[in-house]
Amino acid sequence: MAVTQFEACDARRALVCWDEPAIKASFQLSMVTPVDREAISNTPVLSTLVRPSKSNPKRLEKVWQFDETPVMSTYLLGMVVGEFDFVSGFTKEGVVVRVYTPVGRSDRGKFALRVATQCLSFFTEKFGIPYPLAKLDMMAIPDFNGGAMENWGVVTYREMRLLIDDQASSLAQKTATARTVCHELAHQWFGNLVTMEWWTELWLKEGFARFLEFEAVHDIFPEWNVWGSFVQDITMATAMQKDAMESSHPIEVIVHHPDEVDQIFDVISYAKGASVIRMLANFIGVDKFYVGMHNYLTKFAYGNAKTVDLWQALEAASGLNITAMAHTWTTQMGFPVVTVTKDGPTISLTQQRFLANGAEDTVSKWDVPLTYITPSAGVHNAGIWVASQPSIRLDIGDAPWVKVNASQTGFYLVNYPSELWTALETPVAQLELDTVDRVSLLHSIFVLARAGLVATTDALQFSQAYAAEPEYLVWKELSENLAVYLRLFKHETWFPAFQAYIQRLYSNVMAQLTWNALPTDNDLTTNFRRDVIAMLAAAKDPAVAAEASTRFHASLASPSSLSADLRSIVYSIHVRTAPDSDAAFSHLQHVYETSNFIEEKLDVLGALGRFSSHALKSRALEWAVANVRSQDIQYVFGSVSADGSTVAWEYVQAQWDALSAKYSQVVVGRILCASIASFQTESDASAVEAFLVGRPQGAFARPLATVLENIRTKAAMYARDVEPLAAWIQTL
Repeated sequence: MAVTQFEACDARRALVCWDEPAIKASFQLSMVTPVDREAISNTPVLSTLVRPSKSNPKRLEKVWQFDETPVMSTYLLGMVVGEFDFVSGFTKEGVVVRVYTPVGRSDRGKFALRVATQCLSFFTEKFGIPYPLAKLDMMAIPDFNGGAMENWGVVTYREMRLLIDDQASSLAQKTATARTVCHELAHQWFGNLVTMEWWTELWLKEGFARFLEFEAVHDIFPEWNVWGSFVQDITMATAMQKDAMESSHPIEVIVHHPDEVDQIFDVISYAKGASVIRMLANFIGVDKFYVGMHNYLTKFAYGNAKTVDLWQALEAASGLNITAMAHTWTTQMGFPVVTVTKDGPTISLTQQRFLANGAEDTVSKWDVPLTYITPSAGVHNAGIWVASQPSIRLDIGDAPWVKVNASQTGFYLVNYPSELWTALETPVAQLELDTVDRVSLLHSIFVLARAGLVATTDALQFSQAYAAEPEYLVWKELSENLAVYLRLFKHETWFPAFQAYIQRLYSNVMAQLTWNALPTDNDLTTNFRRDVIAMLAAAKDPAVAAEASTRFHASLASPSSLSADLRSIVYSIHVRTAPDSDAAFSHLQHVYETSNFIEEKLDVLGALGRFSSHALKSRALEWAVANVRSQDIQYVFGSVSADGSTVAWEYVQAQWDALSAKYSQVVVGRILCASIASFQTESDASAVEAFLVGRPQGAFARPLATVLENIRTKAAMYARDVEPLAAWIQTL
């Protein structure tokens, strides 16, 4: 197979062109291929001709002539040559959609086809603008470094982000595939029809595509509650984690070099961008928001736009002053923590930038859309709290509690005095707040605790209000926060008591879920079961370890006995304690080498480094470098180092030159960051920096800085919390 990938700055390597997003052109392609290969590009085929090859007249070749493209940026030109099967369908507007798969696997394209046909119709209706091309082809590419690429009319995908097997694919994989398909199809309008003028405003396409993927997936699969996941994990929480670092960057970031372009395809451009868009949509109202989107897309169709053009379109649709408020969110890095104090019936709010390391920044300020909830009056919209106003006062009357930032629509954290945190335990325990608000309170108190703004013991105490919590997303949030402490304090003498506490905390919900799917399960229950099992395994629950091993061994004789939704966690749990570790290692290698299913292969890679044996960890690395595609190699290094092992880091140091010769600098950066992400001491961070002196790191400087800062944040957290936690554990 041959395939192009021109974004961001590589079209110039294939053809003579002005390779910048603002310099658009129409393209009419001719392609010459072997006669037994198929060629696909942005537009439909006008004609084909079989002729003798010019280089060897005894052989035949095929000439493909494609229709002219619309005016578009060079990075959107796409060409694919190979042998394929496909499935096809139509949108209700009559647009033909095809999903191209490896030969013999066309059935695995049916799920993506269903999503794509519905998604194109959804966007056509929401934007009031038809899909601009005559066809849409979606291509599964075996070796593909990105997740997908939105080439206009010929979208390319990594296989795992397009192909679904109804029997072997997990719900998590289906969700990720649906989101990826909808993300790329959102680009057919945001990015392709209207393109950012320069890479500084990359967020205009990536932030919007991330936001719109959730809009479309929610419309197609409302039972998945993807907007809850947006807040809890996939987007907003992930963006906050990155943006709380001093190594973050603004949404709009000045770009001078191609290496810098590649590095801003990150969670700030995507996830923070989407979070700010969600905040604006909720502030001005969703209907007016889409009126603004229609006007923006219509005015700049087949052209380019800047961020200010978006603000003006939203202002015209809403009648509100959007520019001044939104400017504070896109041109400066970070986000605020809003601190609440209470004086009788009045609460006062102040803000300052939140930093994960607990440092102070008293300069950065934001225009904050304020909402809050009280028990008697529900949700209040308090308008915009402008950055120039040091504080704001709100009257809540005799309300026993208040929750600021209703439904976590604003991209900010909220801290309360201890008496209000205590008061909020009641609406949490009694489910008076909705799921997203219960999630956001849990997220806020633990994030604040890790920065030293709330006592960690207070956060743990607050979490006990969730003991009878029924919702999956809330337990997922709790698990992710407790897992931080399981990793950080695993060498302490009191650690077994903490593990026992978690085992007790999760015992009731595990008893309700059980290991086996029930007829009454919904889709979220499937994820719920997997995550609870994973948490109990992290707490070294012996019953969970035993059951995982039983299921692993049963799968040796009957692979189909192992549920796709539990496969990855069963692999990972078993290998950590496997008495037959050599045999288990060989079995996983065999699964990887014989499976033609990408998700199953990745499940193996995620488990292969989890063996406790250093020899097997080293063997996993050697095998992976020799056998695993570069796009997936970091999964093995991450799995080797997940338990804090230094084996992967030692391998990287010893093999740096060989790795640098074999892989691109971007891939080397992924390997490095995966190898050190679990470190948690200042000496670890310093050792990495010392090793890298004099070694090129331009292509991964930003992600490396984030990892190093996170290591130092964990070191500070350990020093601050180890003694208070030891004392708290004794009270259990």
